[in-house]
Amino acid sequence: MEKGFNVKKVLVVSDNVELVSKFQSVSKRISTEVAEFDYRYSIINKSPSELKRLGMSVVDMKDQKIINLITSTYDLIISAHCKQIFPKKLVDTVRCINIHPGLNPYNRGWFPQVFSILNKKPIGCTIHLMDEKIDHGDVIYQSEVAIKSCDTSLDVYNRVVSAEKELINNHLLDLVHEKYTSKKLGNDGNYNGIKDFKKLSQLDLSSSGTLAEHIDLLRALTHGDFNNAYFVDDQGQRVFVKINLDKE
Repeated sequence: MEKGFNVKKVLVVSDNVELVSKFQSVSKRISTEVAEFDYRYSIINKSPSELKRLGMSVVDMKDQKIINLITSTYDLIISAHCKQIFPKKLVDTVRCINIHPGLNPYNRGWFPQVFSILNKKPIGCTIHLMDEKIDHGDVIYQSEVAIKSCDTSLDVYNRVVSAEKELINNHLLDLVHEKYTSKKLGNDGNYNGIKDFKKLSQLDLSSSGTLAEHIDLLRALTHGDFNNAYFVDDQGQRVFVKINLDKE
């Protein structure tokens, strides 16, 4: 498929139903003579049924033939909570933008809200140009959100997603036409990987610390129906732990 003259071809790659729904809603306000949008979910998504209902099809961002097709077809690629890391060739060839549920450069990587509850670094969302590093590159837009004393990981995450949707609503056309001023990160900040999260999830029943620190750990690992925090009992079985916090 060849790029249409003066019509921007945009590919949104996402594994997040809320963000895709927002993109589709906002893009309806943009004439097809200005921009055309396609939507894909990543091949490693294990439960894509809701995304399929939104008209999305699968893509493997590690398939070289697919990457070659993408680079020859699209003017802009937007990653919105895509489960796959974009390859270097893609981000070096086409303008790629990431919508990240963290306030770069703080707690880049996995589950930023989890680590922000623990290390008290700022949390929010960042729209940034992509380079070969994870959650790295010049910042285009950011929005910080608060962490309240009774928040779990899910509470903070939902607040961040709401901020992301607001940025999409306000700035999608500017992103398409590159009508923004980006700025470099002052420093690389800190990065947390999946190994860091798994280490947190295995509770050490003999660990010392204040009650506040233990509560923070449990609320950071409480995320709706997900079984994250656990300890191993005398029979060698995992016992999952969640916390419920209600404010008067």
